[in-house]
Amino acid sequence: MRKGKLQQSVLVRSVFKMLGQKREDAAGSAVGRGVSALAGEKETQVFSCAPVLVKDPEDAVLAVCRVCNSVAAAGASAKGVLVSLMLPEAMEEKDLKELMRAVDGACVRYGTAVIGGHTEVTDGVLYPVLTVTAAGGTTRAGLFDPSCVTADLDLVVTKGIALGAVSYLAKTRRDELLTRFSPGFIHGAADFSEDYSVCHEAEIAIEHGVAAMQDLSEGGIFGALWEMADGAGIGLDVALKRIPIQQETVEICEFFGVNPYQMLSDGGAADCSGGRRGAGAENGTRRDSIGGDWADDIRKGEDSPERGRGPVSG
Repeated sequence: MRKGKLQQSVLVRSVFKMLGQKREDAAGSAVGRGVSALAGEKETQVFSCAPVLVKDPEDAVLAVCRVCNSVAAAGASAKGVLVSLMLPEAMEEKDLKELMRAVDGACVRYGTAVIGGHTEVTDGVLYPVLTVTAAGGTTRAGLFDPSCVTADLDLVVTKGIALGAVSYLAKTRRDELLTRFSPGFIHGAADFSEDYSVCHEAEIAIEHGVAAMQDLSEGGIFGALWEMADGAGIGLDVALKRIPIQQETVEICEFFGVNPYQMLSDGGAADCSGGRRGAGAENGTRRDSIGGDWADDIRKGEDSPERGRGPVSG
């Protein structure tokens, strides 16, 4: 298998299709759905989990942010997180403390806390393997996931793309970046991590009648749009030049020779909204200094005769 996120075809064929047992009160695994949910009498419980190989404490921060953002994009808020750690025998206790401080610091940003978990040492890993599960709740009816996307909605992308990747690179490969960029420039890029949360813009989007939300993380904006389109069975016409991107992102991605549209984009969100050019969600995010930009229209069908087959075209 290829390294990285499991191919969608393999995910459907060898994971989803193996899960025959279902619950009528649950919204379970589906393409493009970053959470699972259980319906209760007064509240719907929402869950999201993310595993990460920890080579730097920033990896732990990203894991917490990712699950809390997924819960927020579903219209809920994270009440607590569970942490599972598989530690290598060579790991020192001081490094474990640093990792857990990073986890706790990330929880503070989201107003949540670690409420349980599991830790063990094993000879089966070379780096710590951290799995974070966020649990939240909402009294709203339904989840804001791709199943809510329909044709004739507009797409709004908040903040910018590749924020997670660029912040990570600025923190972990600073010496390389200093050969071209000033310390101030690198510091500004590293500070993107302070804006990882999508909770605020999710609330604004909901207030302005958003139909669906997708937090941007692994796979970047391209991956998020593909999952959104495929999960809804629709197509997207996307104006790539209108997708917000920071200047630091452009220059750092160019320096490392990577594609910003495919990089970790924690901190951004793709919202599908009704109205003229997604005006409600876009104006709401602009008003609150989040920086939402209309990125184009959603269309029927999975094929674009003018631009080739596939659910997403640029």
